[in-house]
Amino acid sequence: MQQGVWENGYDDKYVEQVNAIKPGDLIAIKAAYTRKSGVPFETRGNVVSTMAIKAIGRVTKNYKNGKKLDVEWQSASQTPREWYFYTNMKTIWHIQPGDWKTDGLIAFAFEEQPQDIDKFRNAPFWRERFGDIPEDDIRFKWASFYEAVASSLLKFEHDRQKLIDISISVADKHGLSYMQDKHTQLDDMDPFTLMGMFNRGQTAANRQAIAADIATAIGVEAEIPTSFEAIPLLNNQKSWFFWGKEDGRGEQDVNNLWALFKIALMYADDNEKVNSDTFVEAYDKVIQQKGIRWNITMGLFWIRPWFYPTLETQSMDYLGALSCKPDCSGPKRTCSGEEYLVLRENLLIRFSEDTFPVHSFPELSLNAFSRDVKPDKKSSHSWKLVVIERIRDLCHRNQRPNFSRQEFQENYLDEISTIFPENSTPDMSIDRTTQQLRDEGEIEFISSGQYRWVGYEDDTVLEETAPVVIEKRIEAYDLSNIKKDGCFIEVSELEGILSTLRDKKNMILQGPPGTGKTWLAKRLAMALIGEKQPEQIKAVQFHPNLAYEDFIRGWRPSGHGQLTLCDGPFLEWVHNAQKYPSKKFIVVIEEINRGNPAQIFGEMLTLLEADKRTPEEALHLSYTKEDDEPVYIPSNLYVIGTMNVADRSLALVDLALRRRFAFVSLKPLYDDNWRNWVHEKKGISTETLNVIQHHMRELNNAISDDSRLGEQFQIGHSYFTPAKGHEVANEKKWYQQVVRTEIAPLLDEYWYDDPETAMKYVDELMSAL
Repeated sequence: MQQGVWENGYDDKYVEQVNAIKPGDLIAIKAAYTRKSGVPFETRGNVVSTMAIKAIGRVTKNYKNGKKLDVEWQSASQTPREWYFYTNMKTIWHIQPGDWKTDGLIAFAFEEQPQDIDKFRNAPFWRERFGDIPEDDIRFKWASFYEAVASSLLKFEHDRQKLIDISISVADKHGLSYMQDKHTQLDDMDPFTLMGMFNRGQTAANRQAIAADIATAIGVEAEIPTSFEAIPLLNNQKSWFFWGKEDGRGEQDVNNLWALFKIALMYADDNEKVNSDTFVEAYDKVIQQKGIRWNITMGLFWIRPWFYPTLETQSMDYLGALSCKPDCSGPKRTCSGEEYLVLRENLLIRFSEDTFPVHSFPELSLNAFSRDVKPDKKSSHSWKLVVIERIRDLCHRNQRPNFSRQEFQENYLDEISTIFPENSTPDMSIDRTTQQLRDEGEIEFISSGQYRWVGYEDDTVLEETAPVVIEKRIEAYDLSNIKKDGCFIEVSELEGILSTLRDKKNMILQGPPGTGKTWLAKRLAMALIGEKQPEQIKAVQFHPNLAYEDFIRGWRPSGHGQLTLCDGPFLEWVHNAQKYPSKKFIVVIEEINRGNPAQIFGEMLTLLEADKRTPEEALHLSYTKEDDEPVYIPSNLYVIGTMNVADRSLALVDLALRRRFAFVSLKPLYDDNWRNWVHEKKGISTETLNVIQHHMRELNNAISDDSRLGEQFQIGHSYFTPAKGHEVANEKKWYQQVVRTEIAPLLDEYWYDDPETAMKYVDELMSAL
């Protein structure tokens, strides 16, 4: 601060983020940590994320080396001001106004405004822990006990014999045969397996008793849960997170489990000694181990249920229904550590949306287990569930991962036939489902009729390859950039347009020809994103022959002489927005009234409404694929249409579309902003521009006053704004060419029944220079 600088301490991280910072940007020095007490509200024993604002300033220079900024710092506060709930552990956290949380943080940090603590603690994500909820209505009270047990287990990392003794004692007292059978072989213990002792398929009373004994043994005084709602359970036949040495356990397997346990706690508790890279490294080691698959996410959920999601079968199915399913490129078709954290961040974004059906990881788990998953006779998704459950049952009964088609059908064909009585060929449906499970990596083909269930055990170790990381260039873009690019609308008006787009989600820019509707639409999209990210913007053109099948989903010829059901550009963008909720995606529709919008959008027209951007409003598409879930449009997808109001051949937009879109009218702007910009950027003399300004204003007044035409037929400034890269060598020649080839034909069309008037104004324009 004394030197007036800020420096990035890394040589290979955050380079593009630093380079994207602009002179004039506000900057703050923060420290993130957690508190249980000493805060100005009741925590009920929960941990609250806290962020101290240590110093603030304004950037004066960016050296563009990814390292150094010059900053005009204000004096550091002797006692840093603390901000609660909405925090971030990232070294560089770029926040933008437009959301009540970020607006509040900006006002708190840079304007010394107080935090509206009551609003934050009663927001959906924090309400269960800190909100004004009657004691009897508070859910997930078990979370504090689970967190206390996890924190207490840390002290046994280097005293594992004590944990072995505790586990044996508890197992003997409660008759846990799966652990009693290992007494003589038990030479180590990890914290996940120990917590799994009261998270198996047992009665609630037995779980309480086991939890109470373990809590006493490890010194936990938190209240024993009376309810275990939303807590995922281990399979009673696979309750270990590690195997015995003689069964193929790796030398470092248990140590790796302890390392992940410790790092996960520190990461969740905002400990500055760990970061996402540390977590990913520890997670990726564990996920490769024998006996580990989705169960490790259950363990992470147990130790910090407000911080980590669980991804067992029910939760994965529910995430699929919410269009939030994670990528799974890790071993055994699981998430890698990076994919797991990406999913977590994406879900946190969705949790903050009032219309999203769940707002925390415990609530997500509760809803997943509360869903009605009874088989639907028409659903191939239910076939998958039925078949994989019986594969699981068969492998556990045989105590091996391998099974054959013959023994599966001998054991389960009759049962499956009763589940799907309308299916006349259940054996063929089983074969098709088996093939589908092979394609998805749930089972492996060994030889004819022989398979291996990956979920039982897979000893394949992921090859260690050095990943190639390419840091993408980030180029910030905001309303000031729109002005610099050549927009002549005042910034205050642009702010209103952008604010309307954020709120309404759908907007149509309408106006006469040449008012820059498409040009502005694409730049508004970039300003909404906050960066130049063309891959997040999809531009399409409506035309009279465009149909629902082209835009949403329809049949297309494949390369094998067959028809294939293909998603159109809009549905592709819907799926992209669902997959990446932290990003904004925009569809720009040019000439939206040139097609039939109601017919082209179909059921999506209803889903466009801002208050229907939630999975609870999802609808089935007119054309459905196997395993299709109902579709909804997420809140991070925006639609900007353009509409030429002067084209007589185009149909009027119906009221249903008008109700779902905000309409912004653009007008010709032959004003000082236009004249100054064209003069400075294109080098055209002010004398020539004054002539154009005068005559085009007169012409537009005449058009507006003509009862056969009107304001919507005025001629926009784009005609006399040279395009990017167009150098005007001869001003008179350029001007007359525009009049002769662009303005004159337009006037001939306007006054098609009065050619003398058209000719009069063309002559006046041509003789002006």
